[in-house]
This record gives sequence, structure tokens and C-alpha cells, in this order.
Amino acid sequence: MRIAERYGWSSSRFKNHSSYNDGVTNSVEISRNVGVFLLRQAASLSGKLSGLLFGYHEGDCLKIVMASSVGMPYWYEDGRSAELEIDPRFALGLGEAVHHIYGGEVDWFGSWFVNTEEEGLSVQKDLDVLVNGHKMAMFDNRSILLSIGWKDCEPVIRTYSYARDEGDYEIPNKILK
Repeated sequence: MRIAERYGWSSSRFKNHSSYNDGVTNSVEISRNVGVFLLRQAASLSGKLSGLLFGYHEGDCLKIVMASSVGMPYWYEDGRSAELEIDPRFALGLGEAVHHIYGGEVDWFGSWFVNTEEEGLSVQKDLDVLVNGHKMAMFDNRSILLSIGWKDCEPVIRTYSYARDEGDYEIPNKILK
């Protein structure tokens, strides 16, 4: 379970499942249900919305099959101040549940956040979040950052991988119908 390793606990018996394979994520497929969930979050009037992404790899394509929130707002003492802030207890519990529900084939592979209306879409902001997440060991060559916003009254989903060539971190994504 990658999320367990992120927070300092690891079980060696799961090291051989697909999330530990080497390689790079070069494209992302978002399941229809996850797409609906993310677009509903983008339409929400709440601030600082973000969460976790769960999926599996087929070659260099990451298939996202589940997305979550970061839990209840009152879990965060002073409110959430950063896009990637998450209560580790929530992340560990959810990661363990997903791992067992999907028989170890689905794991944590990134995070998503919604740009507020005031912020608008900004590639520079997305890259700042990506670099910050990489410094916190949240993003590597297989995990992604998904940024959601609006442009000309249409939702826009951008996907980034830190393993890309510097200056070209964006990777293609598609929501399955």
C-alpha cells in the first residue's frame, strides 16, 4: 500500500503488486464515475476542495477508478490551508480499505484539487502545487496531480506528472464515457 508507505508504515507482503512496477505514467484514463464525482466537486461552492486518487497501471497508462475527498472540514484545526493537506489517519484508513476491497490491485496514485473561482486556472499554480507535493514525497514517476477548474463556462481537467521533462509536466487525460 503506497499510502501506508507515505506515512511510515509498510507491509512487505504487498511489494509485488502492480503499483510497485517501475515505469512512468504517460497518460491517464478517468473512469466515468470518477469523472462525474470530480466535475461535481468543481461545481461546488465550497473552498479548498481536494482529495486522493486511486487506480492501477496498464503499461504507462494510469487508470483512475476511485477518487475521495480529504474527510470532514472540522478534522482540520485551522481549516485547510493547502491543496495537498490531508489528515494522515483518513488517508491511511481509506488507503487500507481500498487496498482490501480491490484485492491489492488498486492503490493510491495521486491527488486532485479544484481551483477556486477567484484563482481561476493557472498552469503556474498547478506547477507550484506539483513541486510542493514532490518535495513532500507525494508525487513520483508513477503518481499524478489532477487540477480542475473552469474556462469559458466549461470544466477543464489538467493532469501532471513530476517525472516528465522539466517544463513539460502535463500529461494527457480522458474521462471514459
